[in-house]
Amino acid sequence: MALSWSARLRKKIHYAERHLDSGRRSIRRRLGLNKPALIQPYLGFGTADRLWFRGRVIEDRNEVAHLNSHSLLTNLRYTYKRYATREIPGAKVAWRIGSQSGELVTDDEGYFDLTIAPGNDFDESGPWQNVDLTLVDVGEADAPPLEARCRIRTPRPDARFGVISDIDDTIVKTGAFNFLKHWRTVVSHSAAGRQVLPGTSKLYSALAAGAVGPETNPVVYVSSSPWNLADLFERFMALNDIPLGPMMLKDFGLDETKWFTGGHTGHKGKMIDRVMKTWPNLNFILIGDSGQRDADIYADAIETHPGRVMAVFIRDVAHVNEEQIARLRKVADSHSIPVAVTDDLSAASEICVERGWIDRQEKAEVEAEIAAEEAKPEL
Repeated sequence: MALSWSARLRKKIHYAERHLDSGRRSIRRRLGLNKPALIQPYLGFGTADRLWFRGRVIEDRNEVAHLNSHSLLTNLRYTYKRYATREIPGAKVAWRIGSQSGELVTDDEGYFDLTIAPGNDFDESGPWQNVDLTLVDVGEADAPPLEARCRIRTPRPDARFGVISDIDDTIVKTGAFNFLKHWRTVVSHSAAGRQVLPGTSKLYSALAAGAVGPETNPVVYVSSSPWNLADLFERFMALNDIPLGPMMLKDFGLDETKWFTGGHTGHKGKMIDRVMKTWPNLNFILIGDSGQRDADIYADAIETHPGRVMAVFIRDVAHVNEEQIARLRKVADSHSIPVAVTDDLSAASEICVERGWIDRQEKAEVEAEIAAEEAKPEL
């Protein structure tokens, strides 16, 4: 089948970009401008039968180590570095889990990923499996001995359910429905400077907790934000006591199959399908916001995976996309699934109490967190 003009153009631009990047790396190498290499491991997920993990090798320009600054210009500079990464293609990364080991090679954008069968190396006692990574070779780039650890989330046998959550304007306030407001937040704030939406920490922690501790029930984050922000989101969650979990983000850039990040709906829907198929014994609570297309995506998930969606909670951040929310309510009603579409998580916490997913004390803590945030003066 002949390629469309768009596909042909995309292929030519991608080809030119690859050669331009290669030329830039060669010039920086000759001038001694290359920075040391850095392994970025991402949080993976899987089961006793199959584990998936991903990571990236880039030049370290301190964008990952940068924690916080009150200087707008400083944050802008590091945000630019975060998006304009200097990836290292062709880098060799050795991996090991228990008795198994192997080697990976990064692609044109510096990414590597692998799905493996853990076999007897699977640790049934913990909610996380650990894969040790070692940077073996980065060609002529500067590469000190470097190791990292990739953590892979696997549900405990005692897990009652899972949570699939959006990120932007679901747990972190970004104004994603408003392009200018969203990008002002994205480019000018570090992890410590971003604002958590009230009730998130207490409700998510309560849902994640169970018979065997605070990480009994897995939480997965599915977002159209790029992988460039993965470490920032992970740090944001740790700073705000939000349960850590795998993040299914998007490649940011142009290749032969997509223009930059591609579509919002397709990515999130596919990732939700992937999570639910990977963990077929778990049903899920879906949490998102009204600013983009979460309501439609979650309605599709209800229809695609009948009996697997327990509840849907939507933060009504801008009172938009009412037709999508109406469709969600209709689809959910036909499957007897509770839906809460509100400005905060109070109604969601009430549904969780009624269904026995959290207790009254935990609900009170959610409401206290919301009240405390609302009492703060506007900045």
